Amino acid sequence: MEFLCDTNYILFPTSDNAQNKRLYFYIDNELVYDIVLKLDNASPDYKFPVNMRRFKGNKVKIISNPMMNICFDKADKIQFDYDGKYRPSVHFTAAKGWINDPNGLVYANGKYLMYFQHNPVATTWENMHWGGAVSDDLIHWQEIGDVLFPDKDGTMFSGSAIIDKKNLTGLQRGNEPAILYFYTSAGNTSETSKGKPFTQCLAYSNDGGKTLIKYDKNPIIKNIIKENRDPKVIYCEPDDSYIMVLFLDSHSFAILKSKNLLDWSQIQEITLPDDGECPDFYPLCADGDSKNIKWIFSAASDRYYIGSFDGNKFIIETEQKRLNFGNASYAAQSWSDIPNGRRVRTAFASFVIPNNPFGSCLNIPQNMTIKTINGEPYLSALPVKEFETLYKNRDVKTDVVINSDMPFIKSIQSKACDISVSASAEKSFSLELFGLKISFNADDKILQCLDKSAPLKCENGTVDLRIIFDTLYTEIFADFGTVFMGMTYIADSNLNSLSIESKNAIIHNISVSELNSIH
Repeated sequence: MEFLCDTNYILFPTSDNAQNKRLYFYIDNELVYDIVLKLDNASPDYKFPVNMRRFKGNKVKIISNPMMNICFDKADKIQFDYDGKYRPSVHFTAAKGWINDPNGLVYANGKYLMYFQHNPVATTWENMHWGGAVSDDLIHWQEIGDVLFPDKDGTMFSGSAIIDKKNLTGLQRGNEPAILYFYTSAGNTSETSKGKPFTQCLAYSNDGGKTLIKYDKNPIIKNIIKENRDPKVIYCEPDDSYIMVLFLDSHSFAILKSKNLLDWSQIQEITLPDDGECPDFYPLCADGDSKNIKWIFSAASDRYYIGSFDGNKFIIETEQKRLNFGNASYAAQSWSDIPNGRRVRTAFASFVIPNNPFGSCLNIPQNMTIKTINGEPYLSALPVKEFETLYKNRDVKTDVVINSDMPFIKSIQSKACDISVSASAEKSFSLELFGLKISFNADDKILQCLDKSAPLKCENGTVDLRIIFDTLYTEIFADFGTVFMGMTYIADSNLNSLSIESKNAIIHNISVSELNSIH
């Protein structure tokens, strides 16, 4: 079919049970865009919007493979609705479509700008765009739609953002510094980019992150090896330079350096034996000591090194360590330019719920520190303080005696809650929340949830737990944030209570806070 594009969006009818079709978009017989979706004119479950602003004023021809009639509605605006019983209450989800890696996390002009891998036409991975959202507080988000679109060089894989405060690139227009976005063009992941390699590219914004313009001299880094990807850029104060960490292949990563944010040269290669993809690299004050700066090098599955960095070489000072022991949480990225030197990160958790228009969510933003426990430094992740603005009531109990005949039971009236528990590590106990069981074994100091387990350090003989429970996803923090378990689990709303059981234990502190929704 051929039509004059005179609208901002077209809405395609789809259903989960239809077969995949690839739609080819042509302008003047040139292939400009292609997407895969479960097009269903006969009995659609919902309609997915596709942004067509960049094609307005052109005659567009769409062809389907396999061949079928193509029907769609037009819209100048789209609604971002977040209803449904499975919609997480306190975790960010896209109104429609699949999301994965957080991208381009940056604080600019008084706003938190968050982007993410987005498939706008299905609830599974495919058709990578960058979606976007904006917040005043890191907790409540306003979705702004897709901002980076697949092109002839590839679909839009992961990347990062910083503010070009010195206008080194010369891309600033107006009084405010340009925001720079480094991303991977994933060649050969669409028909439009067939035969192209993976390269690293640049986009920029001069309107506060609403509109992203691709740099006209892309790529800024040509293909190094295979599917090299996921550039994370940070300013390095020791020698006034910019550092990029980049996934190469298997368990290998490159560290690159630039003085102008445009020309990059590799200075080091790092191997993280049990991890790959989505590297991050940033400094932290060890135990809050501003004179003791250490750098964290981590990758998608939360394996990490702690070491020193002078702008030219990262010296690894610890063995490979592990933060996340759960069944979800992946591709964490730290934010750029947050005031007061705070280092905050966001990750994503994957899940697909049939007959729902969204897939996956993003973690609660986590404040990152280095804590020394039993003489060893560890990376610590805990929910940002802003999260507590969601509390609508809080109940605290101290010195609670529990035995086989007397469990602790409390009814929960909210879809989401934040629970803290402090107990002696000498006694085993278990918690159950909306049917999800979390157990601590005192004999081997192991925390267990579903089929995942984590060793605890239990400094000073204490078990320290914090659990943020939501409809589809639970975040468990232990050992003061040095152990994390991100767990996908569908809540059984009939079992809306917290129970703590033990043969014989005294729980020092139990805090239960029910949570308001972020929507």
